[in-house]
Amino acid sequence: MNVETQRKNIVHRILAIQNEQLLSQIEALLDNDVYTYTTSGKPLSTAAYKNHLTEIMNFSETVEIGYTTEEAKKKINRK
Repeated sequence: MNVETQRKNIVHRILAIQNEQLLSQIEALLDNDVYTYTTSGKPLSTAAYKNHLTEIMNFSETVEIGYTTEEAKKKINRK
């Protein structure tokens, strides 16, 4: 069975599920699946990645002083 066929079969089975607990378990499984990795190699789940992005957005909205592109380049080059 190829991936596309398997995906379609799973979708049809999920659409037929009436058990809310089972649907919650499937959702938790999908949310905890590794979505990406940090630069240090730490795996991030979908939920953790979304939380990380939210934290960045919240921080960027509250910070009054930031760096210009040139200032950021200078800081990076010094290290």
